[in-house]
Amino acid sequence: MRHQVPPAHVHFFKVMSSTDLDHNHLLRLYTFNVNGTSYDGHVHQYQGITGIKYGHYHAYFGTTGPAIALQNGNHFHFLEGIVELNAFNTPRGHALEISARMEGLIEELHQHTYSGNSTLGFGYEPW
Repeated sequence: MRHQVPPAHVHFFKVMSSTDLDHNHLLRLYTFNVNGTSYDGHVHQYQGITGIKYGHYHAYFGTTGPAIALQNGNHFHFLEGIVELNAFNTPRGHALEISARMEGLIEELHQHTYSGNSTLGFGYEPW
């Protein structure tokens, strides 16, 4: 008997970070794809950078919580973490400069927390 591998899929997250130093950041990310079902406890890796605010952004990375099954057979994941310090912001075109000019500049090293739920899995490969 051939063992069938569950289909690969991804999830999308859109969450706001905590407010620190009177600002927060938007995190928009797709997880890396993983083969899994709603019932096998699989997790996804992710990484990215926050939206730019006050002339800086933060990198983040991590692993989601295990799959949380819904009654209809779909699933989602919980994600939480702390963004990296804003110590190594590269120019990203002129986006940092424009943000600093429009919003002001926060250079103080700081971090934000984040948490939220994903969308349902999508982009499934056929079984």
